[in-house]
Amino acid sequence: MPLEPERDIRYGLSWLAVAAGAVLLVYLLMIPPVVGVADNGDFIRVMGAAGIAYPDPQESYADRYFGYAHREFGYGGYTSGGYVSTHVVLVAIAGWIGRLFNSRVFDIRVLGACYSILMLAAVGLLVRHAPATRSRVLTGLVAGLLGAALLIVFGDIGYAAYFQSFFGEPFALVGMLLAVACAVALARSRQPSAWLFAGFIAAAIAVATSKIQNAPLGFAFAVLAWRMLALRADRFWHRRVLAGTGVLLLASVLMIAIAPDKLRHINLYQTIFFGILKDSPDVSGDMRELGIPERYAGLAGTNFFQKDTVIPQNDPALREDVLEKLGHRDIALFYLRHPGRFADKLAKGADHGVALRPYYLGNYDKREGRERGDLIFAFSGWSEWKRTHMPHTLGWFTGFFAGYLAILALWWKRMRSRAARLVAETFAVVALAGLFSWMVPLVGDGEADIGKHLFMFNVCFDMMILSALIGVVHAAAYGIASRRTARRGKGERGMTGEARQVHHD
Repeated sequence: MPLEPERDIRYGLSWLAVAAGAVLLVYLLMIPPVVGVADNGDFIRVMGAAGIAYPDPQESYADRYFGYAHREFGYGGYTSGGYVSTHVVLVAIAGWIGRLFNSRVFDIRVLGACYSILMLAAVGLLVRHAPATRSRVLTGLVAGLLGAALLIVFGDIGYAAYFQSFFGEPFALVGMLLAVACAVALARSRQPSAWLFAGFIAAAIAVATSKIQNAPLGFAFAVLAWRMLALRADRFWHRRVLAGTGVLLLASVLMIAIAPDKLRHINLYQTIFFGILKDSPDVSGDMRELGIPERYAGLAGTNFFQKDTVIPQNDPALREDVLEKLGHRDIALFYLRHPGRFADKLAKGADHGVALRPYYLGNYDKREGRERGDLIFAFSGWSEWKRTHMPHTLGWFTGFFAGYLAILALWWKRMRSRAARLVAETFAVVALAGLFSWMVPLVGDGEADIGKHLFMFNVCFDMMILSALIGVVHAAAYGIASRRTARRGKGERGMTGEARQVHHD
């Protein structure tokens, strides 16, 4: 049974982890030199919808894109830009907060602070509900290790620098952390609260609607939400859970259904010409199988934004002959007929799956006097270790995912409590989300900007690594605590009644 907060060591450790995380993020993000991630051309569709603009309309291309992050922005009108994402809502809220401090200049650190607060809320929840043992000290050891590991991994500058940018990646990151944290907290609470469930639904919606490629993750979270019906027996709870599950499903479906045609065409172009036909052993044969006229063979291996292609990507005939006739269903069926080709694409994804930051985008504002494209490496131990030492082969990732899911299945079968099973199911959803995030970009966008598109794969994989580590430590600590309790019980049973009384006194 859960301990009262004043007796539960995890309560104090959760606040300690939040405080340590706050110090770390302030040091990395708020104190000059202020860092972020440079724009690769994606910012404008979010900025326009959120009422934020670049302060200098005459800024050169080299200064605006790829090389330098920007600390200060201006304010502008609200334009839709055809971009659909709840990420825009958070950026708009940050913009409104920024106006309270400076009505003319938006400081990117305001957005960084919003992300930091959300991430620290997830860290606090996870540490507060870390797995317990029969020993207060050993429980504290597990919770403390979890808090430290969360900050080392998700406080890494590879993740944190994203907080001060208009990319959707940090929005998906904090949504994923909060969704898992709320699910674990609900499973381990004495009386799961409706507010905590609402937090789970909101976080899951944030993940599913952060970008189109993440929309399928909403269906996995919806199944997990439905499983939460068993946490309480009252009608009020059941109504809330069913309503929340329905809202989450609706948000995921709408995210896919209302995707702008232009964006669909871009993604489809990338999937065909920079995916299937890129490095194809038989370009003509693949084109015949897909029903693509031979005159477009010169586009094989090109991406949508590439200049000087033999046929312009916005050519109306290309749109009519290819992009409006084919769909992602046709791409999926092609890979089903050619599993070896899909395995080759997964191998390329695995090769990029250990880099959680875009190394081609600079981190410093130009005014800092750094070279164009310079990167920050402070507190980058985890991201650099992954990039230089972790295996990045198809076999490694396939084996890890298979082993992880197999162990979760055995754990689920062994557990009898619904709460414990819900925790196992939560991390199974994390693993499934990781698999989706590995496969969906390759089917939905080819090899275009593959490193950044595998960001959510990195998030899920890192969560799997941490949960596996904490699971091993908890199992060892629980075993030690149980043996100590058993020995103490045997010793007390061997005492006389008078000696046992003295012992307790």
